[in-house]
Parts: sequence; structure tokens; C-alpha cells
Amino acid sequence: MSLSIIIPHFNGSDLLETLLASIPQDKKIQTIVVDDKSDLSHVEAIEKLKSRFNFEFYKNDKFKSSGLCRNIGLEKAKGKWIMFADSDDYFVDGFYEKVSKYFDSNTDGVFFPPTSWYIDTGEIASRHLSFKKIVEDYLKDKNKKNEFSLRYRFIVPWSRMIKKNLIEKNKIKFEEIPTSNDVMFITKVGYYMKSFDVSNNIIYCITKRYGSLTTNLKEEFFDIRLNTRISRINFIKANLSKEEFGKIMNPFIRNMASQLLFRSFILFGYKKLFYVYNLYRRENIKWFRMVYLNPVKVIKFIYIELYKYIRNKKYNKS
Repeated sequence: MSLSIIIPHFNGSDLLETLLASIPQDKKIQTIVVDDKSDLSHVEAIEKLKSRFNFEFYKNDKFKSSGLCRNIGLEKAKGKWIMFADSDDYFVDGFYEKVSKYFDSNTDGVFFPPTSWYIDTGEIASRHLSFKKIVEDYLKDKNKKNEFSLRYRFIVPWSRMIKKNLIEKNKIKFEEIPTSNDVMFITKVGYYMKSFDVSNNIIYCITKRYGSLTTNLKEEFFDIRLNTRISRINFIKANLSKEEFGKIMNPFIRNMASQLLFRSFILFGYKKLFYVYNLYRRENIKWFRMVYLNPVKVIKFIYIELYKYIRNKKYNKS
């Protein structure tokens, strides 16, 4: 078995069908679907799909968590390489030919640029652009900064292949939490990779749909994301040299920390702002950037965050 594709699923059997149809029925591919406590109608629909597609179906019988589902998938995986896909996304035409050329690679991982679109409108979305840029920047200039961007800023499990041996050797698992369960998993994969390949071929399409976790504005989800990102910052700080962290990663870390700080105020008010600020002080996380001395830049940043907030709120209401 060359490749295992792990797919957590929740109440999206119609979209899962599209994803399964995009995966070739090849003996070298092991497709694993793990259901995350979906409604019975969706579970029954998936059972029916087994007559049309070749995949293994497992159920998460514990507590709801896509991270737990992915860990179940890792336990069942037999492939030399691991790929992850969300059940509402899909692989683009010709993806297998693009990934199979790396099956005999001695590297620990392979990165591919993704694309994205809105399910409801059929328009190209913007969710893939930052990841696409990370790949393009590295292919243009393989310097240390661009390498670290791939390792630590390509913070998603999809649109990449990971050597199964790397995951097992370093005992890397997903956090079994409601959201952001992949943050520490991918951070550790990025750290432990000794070498990797980078392709300019698009293999994966991200979709955007109503009520997805990426647009969920509940405070409990914000807190989970905040805590996982603090864990991520502390891991990077503890494992990189002072020079690597200070010169290469520190600007990115400060930008991420300040975004969450401003977002806490926009979403939940000044009390949340002080909470995050004090949390940063306790964890010794630096967030201030010199650009904030420019009031025009600050107003622009707040405007962008407010725009995202209003857009996501309207999107969820729809």
C-alpha cells in the first residue's frame, strides 16, 4: 500500500460522495472514512456508498472530535504515505498522477499548492491563497525564511503528503478537541521533517460552506484556537535556536499574536482583550509591532478584521 487517505466526516454524505469520486479506485490507495457521530441518515448514506467506492468505514464511538477521527484513521493506515482530506473538499483531476511520482521519494513530506471555491456560489474563494503563496515563494527562493514558512506556516493537514514513518517515530497525534486539532500535529510534523519536496502542481480543492468551523464565531471556539496557538508558539520557541526564532519566526509570531488580540476585542469586547493581553504577559509572548505606531496602519488592520467579522456573521446567518 503506497498511500492512505484519511477522511473525517460529519453530516456531509452528499459532499463526501464528491470527494470519494475524485479518488481513483487503485489498489495502491487505502481510503479511510471515519464518521464523527453523524445523524443516522448520513451514516446510512455512507454505507450505501460502499457499493460504489472502495473505502474503509469506521465510526468514532467516543466523543465528537475530528482530531479523534484522524487519530483513528492513523491507527488503521497501512500506506507508506499519509494524506488527509476534509469530507467537504475534493481532489482535482489528475491528482494521483501528480502525487504518485513521489511514492519512492526518501523525503519526509511533499507540499502541493491548493485551490478553493464557494459551494453556494461556485466562485473561486480566497482560502487557498496564503498556502499557495508559501509554496510559490519557496520555489522561487529556497532560503531559510521560505523553508520555515513551509514548515510552520503551511498549517493545514491537507494538500500535502506525510511519511507515515515520521508520524510513528515521533509519536505525533492530533489533539482531540472541537477545533484547531491539527495545529500542533502539523507544527510537530514541520519540526521533525528532515527533508521535503515541493511541487507546483495543484492537487486539492478546499470548499467553503455555511456554518463551517472556520467561520464559527462562538467564544468557546475562539478560546480553543487561542490556547492551541499559544502552545504552538511555545513549542516553536522551545525547539528553535534563538537566532532562528528571533530573526525568522518572531515577525510571524508577533503578527499572529496581535491578530488574535485585536480579534478578541472585535468579537467579544474589552474584557476579552484584557484577558488575552494578560495571558500573553504570563506566557511571555510578544505581540507589539512597530507598524502599530502608524495610526493609518492600525485603522486599516481593524477595518479588515471588522470586515471579516461582518462577512462571516452574515455568511453564517445565511
